[in-house]
Amino acid sequence: MAPEYIENGVITPKLDVFAFGVVILELLSGREAASGDQSSGAELLYSSINRVLEGDNVREKLRGFIDPSLKNAYPLDLAFSIAQLAKICVARDLNDRPSMSDVFITLSKIVSSLSDWDPSDELDNSRSLGSSR
Repeated sequence: MAPEYIENGVITPKLDVFAFGVVILELLSGREAASGDQSSGAELLYSSINRVLEGDNVREKLRGFIDPSLKNAYPLDLAFSIAQLAKICVARDLNDRPSMSDVFITLSKIVSSLSDWDPSDELDNSRSLGSSR
């Protein structure tokens, strides 16, 4: 649930953007939005994406975040773009989140770049990818 709703009961279209970002993160990771229970300190999926996309070794951390059942059969650059989109969708401040029309435009660009992806090249590409970004 979006922080502004939990804290103040505020309902805006940005609440839906937050929820969509959480769904993207669930799809990317293969995990539920909250793991563990209250007594063990549940980790919220939307909190973990910031750690994944910040600092060093971002690409390695992203590979570790993505659902292992995908077996690296995805274009890492596009997965990174989707993770970045999810990150801004789940921004704590609702004013930092994009509109759904901006989300749609970004997703459309990501989907259109999929037509250039050759799955057989992924192994070679993953070797050449640096840890920057």
